[in-house]
Amino acid sequence: MALRNYISVDTDDLPETFEYDLDNNTYQLTFKYNDEGDFFTCDIADDSGNKIVTGEKLILNQPLFKDNPDERLPVTPLVPIDESGQATNCGIDEFGSTVFLYEDTLDPDLGDSGDMPVDADVEGGYE
Repeated sequence: MALRNYISVDTDDLPETFEYDLDNNTYQLTFKYNDEGDFFTCDIADDSGNKIVTGEKLILNQPLFKDNPDERLPVTPLVPIDESGQATNCGIDEFGSTVFLYEDTLDPDLGDSGDMPVDADVEGGYE
């Protein structure tokens, strides 16, 4: 069971665009796959479709948008993580299989205790 809330991306039907609620805002996320480089990208826009960032590469264990100071971006880190520790890449063989895009809300000082946040449901999402 996931320790964090994850964003479900259908890697068999890309590009994929959907709305996602985060930090009391609604964002439009678009995911694409680059088969020549074997990597995924994420575009983020506000709820009106105004682009904030385009073509952000998903890199294993690296927060998306971490070097972008745009205040319209979510505060909660979105990070491609393999909670099983098997993956070394975030390519087509890993993303959606062992690597998922998580809201990285666990306190690193507490470690991965396996305790779910109080407002989390059994699927790893929030109500």
